[in-house]
Amino acid sequence: MKLRSRFRGPKLRIKLLLLFAVVLLVVPWLGYVQLVEMERLLVQGQENTQRQTASTVAFLLHNRVDLFNDLPVQLEDYEHLFAQPIAGSILVDGDSSDWGQDLDRNFRTFGNGDGSFDLVLGEKINMLFGFLRIRDMEHVYRDPGLIDVTKADHLLIDFKTEEGESGQIALTFSSPGVATSYRLSPSSTDVETPITNVGGYLLETENGLDVEFEFPLSLMGTNRDFAISFVDVDNLETREVRDVVRTVPSSDSESFNLVIHRSAQTVDLIERLGYVNTRILVVDNQQRTRGETDVSKSSATGPNFEPRPLRGFFRALRPLLHRVFMGEEFREPTIEESEGLEAEAIESALRGEPHAVRRISPTGAPSILAAHPVQFQNEILGAVVVEQDIENILAFQQKAFGQILFVSLLAFGIVIVVALGYSIRLAYRIHRLRRAATRAIDEHGRLKARSFDAEVSSGDEIGDLARSINNMLDRLHQHQEFLQKMPRTLRHEINNPLNTVSTSLENLRSTSDPDEQERYVQSARRGVLRIGSIVQNLSDAASLEDSLKNEELEVIDLQELVKGYVANLQGTRTGIEFVFRGSPGPALANVSDFHIEQMLDKIIDNAIDFHRPDSPIKVQLDRGRENLRITVANRGPSFRGDWNDVFNSLVSHRAEQSKLHFGLGLFVVRVIAEFHGGNVRAINLADGSGVAICVEIPLLSASATTSAEAHSTA
Repeated sequence: MKLRSRFRGPKLRIKLLLLFAVVLLVVPWLGYVQLVEMERLLVQGQENTQRQTASTVAFLLHNRVDLFNDLPVQLEDYEHLFAQPIAGSILVDGDSSDWGQDLDRNFRTFGNGDGSFDLVLGEKINMLFGFLRIRDMEHVYRDPGLIDVTKADHLLIDFKTEEGESGQIALTFSSPGVATSYRLSPSSTDVETPITNVGGYLLETENGLDVEFEFPLSLMGTNRDFAISFVDVDNLETREVRDVVRTVPSSDSESFNLVIHRSAQTVDLIERLGYVNTRILVVDNQQRTRGETDVSKSSATGPNFEPRPLRGFFRALRPLLHRVFMGEEFREPTIEESEGLEAEAIESALRGEPHAVRRISPTGAPSILAAHPVQFQNEILGAVVVEQDIENILAFQQKAFGQILFVSLLAFGIVIVVALGYSIRLAYRIHRLRRAATRAIDEHGRLKARSFDAEVSSGDEIGDLARSINNMLDRLHQHQEFLQKMPRTLRHEINNPLNTVSTSLENLRSTSDPDEQERYVQSARRGVLRIGSIVQNLSDAASLEDSLKNEELEVIDLQELVKGYVANLQGTRTGIEFVFRGSPGPALANVSDFHIEQMLDKIIDNAIDFHRPDSPIKVQLDRGRENLRITVANRGPSFRGDWNDVFNSLVSHRAEQSKLHFGLGLFVVRVIAEFHGGNVRAINLADGSGVAICVEIPLLSASATTSAEAHSTA
């Protein structure tokens, strides 16, 4: 029993540490469970979305025969070139910067040694653009005086028109810069007509020449038969053709290269769908690409944004965490298992069977691929493939778990340290406050200090508690001072009239003169009255608060009350000028008229005692929106000190010779003002020539005022 009474529970710091520890340890487990469920939901939703997206894109391409049948069916006789759709603008100036960063990767090489070249083609708005890097050690430019274009280095573009006729255009250069284009006849190299719709530009480089050209696709037929040749002339004297490097398979081939380019309409159609981080592929029934979105332009939230060490750590740790937290095995598909899944999906769609599969993309990112057939009546035109990696989902999950784990451990350590420091600091502050409060009172219950400094300046709840204790000590100190001063004050104040009474009685006994006897009787009577006045003042102050509790309030116009009170002063206080100034209209308030007059008596007495002779005492009533203010101002000495102190009991700033004043007058004023829901304050006049006592009392509400006025009228 004794042990139980001594044990009062753990300290505050232990409670805080245990609370934070339990909360922080639950965070990783809850975080992992939530992330796993979120992953399952997102992957399932992503698969359904992929199927729906593939179906939607395929529906947009249904019956669009023009997007699939503009290429020949058989490609065995062609060595095809690829012209990629160009997203930006191309300025034909020999500069490769506007072709993008993937230019070198898209180059295709033709020929070997001197005269060979690398070629890349692009297409934009029915215009074919080309960029060649030609390896030519000797540059022979065209002589403007020669008509034959074969007597200098030049480019030949061979194509077939819409009518099936062969066409040939030569790009010649008299110097580095803009090319001159000519339309050649099919049977000779004679110049027919200079043309302006085919342009080019040449720049010299360390390894040879860079040539950029543009060619309108409207010059070609729908078969897109196309070939480029570089005619290399190295001897400036003889100007004989040294070699011709072509894009055709062999020099004796009668066929031209087929420019297989992705349909601009198809690319524009699928790009306008606005899918982000999604690869959309459109193929025809021979699995030739007709359009594809460029996922390389996706935002930075792709699969490579997560640090590799964190990903490897999570993947190595996740099977164990999954088994512990979820109670089941965790398995990811391998790259070997994902090989051929795209081709199977496309073949399935070309058979008319929509297909979706989860796989590992060649980049190693998990993805979901959905394929859907494109139909025209009962014919399969092609297929739409929609693929979006779910590495974003998994990477966000892995990163989130890593962050949860890291932040949890870091927060656990930080919070433990901070909580320990905070709890120690909190316990120290509370202990310091307890020690200061204990030292303020001795073992007999007497105050030893009026205030203390511990935690008083703090802005938190402990500071509020310290200030409350400080205020309590200050009030207890005032009460203790009151009790200590009361015997001395009573002895001093009562002894004087008692001495007067005693002396008057002694003198009365020793004299027989009637006049002298009357004078001594009057002196003794004044002494008795003074003693009675002292007792009455003390009784009034002691019983004021109790008497106010049972006081009934009534609605009174304080404007008329104060005005009549000042008028009465003019007749009873002769020799002193009183000036009253009110506010227009009534000032109704719920008050006790007797105690309001008692309050005014105390304020006027104070003003009379301190006013300068021959100066008026001004009484003013101002009406505000919610309160009314009664101000009594007098010219005289200004006050230096704490204004709040003068409204406490037994506090007086009068001269030593002042009698019958115990510092209770303004105390009575404060008690009456607070009883009516108001307040009182004292201020020095602006010019320092006197003091004003201001009392604020709440006005009657508007609805109550209307009701009171109606009742008065009735």
